[in-house]
Amino acid sequence: MPAPDGEAMTGVARFSRTRQVLEPAFLEGISDLSLEEVRRRRAMALAEREFLSFLRRLVQVRRDALTAESQRRATGSAPPPLLEELQRVLSQGPPRARVRGEAVRVVLPAEDVEEAERRADEMVGRLIVDDPRALEDEHLAEAIEVLARGEREVSGDRSAVMRVHDSLQDELKHRYREDPSRALS
Repeated sequence: MPAPDGEAMTGVARFSRTRQVLEPAFLEGISDLSLEEVRRRRAMALAEREFLSFLRRLVQVRRDALTAESQRRATGSAPPPLLEELQRVLSQGPPRARVRGEAVRVVLPAEDVEEAERRADEMVGRLIVDDPRALEDEHLAEAIEVLARGEREVSGDRSAVMRVHDSLQDELKHRYREDPSRALS
């Protein structure tokens, strides 16, 4: 999916899109905007929500893998094969959240996937390696904390974007109630 302006999303544009959606001006005067503009902004907010949801899950998987290694060390148990441990962490799935009553989108544009992976990797930078068992205890603990902090930040942005999306959705519902034929246009 191309960026709203037709250009491919880059890291700079991604941060710009998040800022743009969360900027108070994004919702100012929504009742005066054209129906097409409200729909465009809602689509932009939805795209950002999906991106942030994916990014949050990537961060959670990384943190879960490191936490599992930390717990294994604390119990003194032998390390399982790396592939087996990765399968266990991934099979746990994301934490359960409240359902929003809408279909879950599962396909992200390649640019969004690449950007989310880049941002998740950037969070821990030099602290992460392919095999968590290779990290020293202090680096392992530091990486877990950095990822937990990163997850909180992404979750905060995601929640704020969801509120923006909901405001735009409410505006559309209001317009459709006033004139149901608008929903077909």
